[in-house]
Amino acid sequence: MLYPLLALAMLASVTRQGRDADSVRHVRYTAAMHALDDSLGTVRAATARFQADLPNASPDLILARSSRLQARCVGAARAAAALDSVLPPTAPHRALAELRVTLSHCTEDFAPGRGYERVDSLRAWAPHRMAQIEEAAQRYHLAVAPLEKKPPPKN
Repeated sequence: MLYPLLALAMLASVTRQGRDADSVRHVRYTAAMHALDDSLGTVRAATARFQADLPNASPDLILARSSRLQARCVGAARAAAALDSVLPPTAPHRALAELRVTLSHCTEDFAPGRGYERVDSLRAWAPHRMAQIEEAAQRYHLAVAPLEKKPPPKN
């Protein structure tokens, strides 16, 4: 009589441990998703600031904004990597991978260096690159919206 009760108690303990492990994974996943959402918000803010009065902005201001945007892209890329490490099998891996590639390009494209010789190039192609960042972020949000059970953010 004691053995069946002991076996039942062990089974209940294993089941509870499994639920606890699932809960921990879910908390890590949710926290990583929120961190990436926050980081993408800072990237959006930096792109909006970058484009403010772009044709009339001074070279120093363009370089400062480029550096700020690049730093935000680095942070978002780190947040995306952290999320990628805790994604459940049902998550949208492809959308996140595309977002990571786009953020990597942002990190390279807006990196400080070469100084003033880049200013005209930044004025010319930065709006296109920023549109690509926004499109990748929107695709990611559309892909994860069913997992979050809430609509993607609006622009």
